[in-house]
Amino acid sequence: MKILFVHSLADARAGGGAEVTLWTLVRSLREAGHECVVLSTAPDAGLTSVTRAGVKVWYAGIKNFYWPFHQNRPGPLKRALWHAVDMYNPLMSRVLCEVIGRETPDVISLHNLPGWSAAVWRAVRRCQIPSVQVLHDYYAICAKSSMFRRSGNCRSQCATCRMLRLPHRKLSRNVSAVVGVSRYILDRHRQLRYFQNVGIQRVIRNVRARETLGIDEQTGGARKPGVFRVGYIGRLDPNKGVGLLLEVFQRMQLPNAELWIAGTGPDAYTKELRKRAKGSAARFCGYMSPSTFYPEIDVVVVPSLWNDNLPGVVFEALAFGKPLVGSRRGGIPEMIVDGKNGRLFDPENPRELEAAIGELASNAELRAEMTEEARQSARPYLDVDAWVKAYEAIYEQVVAAPESSVRMHADI
Repeated sequence: MKILFVHSLADARAGGGAEVTLWTLVRSLREAGHECVVLSTAPDAGLTSVTRAGVKVWYAGIKNFYWPFHQNRPGPLKRALWHAVDMYNPLMSRVLCEVIGRETPDVISLHNLPGWSAAVWRAVRRCQIPSVQVLHDYYAICAKSSMFRRSGNCRSQCATCRMLRLPHRKLSRNVSAVVGVSRYILDRHRQLRYFQNVGIQRVIRNVRARETLGIDEQTGGARKPGVFRVGYIGRLDPNKGVGLLLEVFQRMQLPNAELWIAGTGPDAYTKELRKRAKGSAARFCGYMSPSTFYPEIDVVVVPSLWNDNLPGVVFEALAFGKPLVGSRRGGIPEMIVDGKNGRLFDPENPRELEAAIGELASNAELRAEMTEEARQSARPYLDVDAWVKAYEAIYEQVVAAPESSVRMHADI
């Protein structure tokens, strides 16, 4: 089978979890004998192709006011114009049709679409190629892709997003199948009446290969006594809740405890966090690889304020046998079983976070029990073969199935 993957970014190093997931899938499907082609946006004009790790990658110069993945953020007027064009950009759909004509794929796997716009949903139908939309974020329902504002999580689309997503609900019906990387993200789109009449709807949660994480059977054992380490790893961003974690940790004043904060973020916010942490036992570690970070930590905290759809840090921590304290947001409760492999808390009630950290800090026996539960619950997130077979099955199904396919729901 020949599969064309359409995504905003082709370089996992320049992106995040969605890019890592995409390339894990592409490489695994190629190893399984499928021909894979990737189509990505690019800052430079024109359409070019290269071969990376045996995979053909097309780079399409974005036909909009700017490429949205630069470090420097444009001004508000330019951003508004960009979003207006990105609402429905037929110029980018023509590029997709050109690549489809050159590659003649059996199926198209659509992933993150900033820069491509909802026009690609109509294009795949017009080209009569079956397609699968994989939902990694909220781009289809929110211009910011997060459904989060300073005031908190958006319960419905704001006026701006209703305008900028005006064609999306109807156009989403053009795909052959839709996959949510969490039950939460798929349900959220369905609640807003997206992907109506799409016959095949699945939940296929992401995985990571052991070698990618640098994990082995001996990794993640008990730490030496004397110091209790709470860890956060990820982007330093207000909606990730790292500020809340820092505030709670400082207030608790746990004896012989440290807070390790690994990751990077906007300079202004990082400086603010460092200023707030001055004089405390908080350590800013910068970038750390999973294999370096997790073995040094006793408990991992995922304090997301926004509805994080399926943060990879959760199943990464589980794979290293680390008890978790996670917020009841988005897809996090789909991975953390309260009282088994970790604790859940409401980020609007910081006392719950304080109680969860305090319980794990004072109870080494409970941490040991949760360590074993974490390793067990991590198994599905390390089973790349089963994950790839789930995608193979859905690609094969849309290729073979008529348009009137019966709606299907399954959790993988």
